[in-house]
Amino acid sequence: MSTTSPSTQVRETLRDSRAAQLTELLRRPVEALAFWAAILLPFVYLPLLVGGFDNTTSLLLFAGLIAANVVALLVGHDHKRE
Repeated sequence: MSTTSPSTQVRETLRDSRAAQLTELLRRPVEALAFWAAILLPFVYLPLLVGGFDNTTSLLLFAGLIAANVVALLVGHDHKRE
């Protein structure tokens, strides 16, 4: 026997449904943004490669840009694959 009332179960179902709708609504724009970020980020860190790493800050910036590019590749991988 369940300890939750039917009205509580209905509210939980509606909340789960709304969360699923919001997730689906946001998934495509986020994937598209990540896809294009993965394409454009190499152009941002290219000047760092050409100019060299003269201090720790530029090296950390380059590492952060590489990490951001990897994340963008993973998130945007399925863009337009449906």
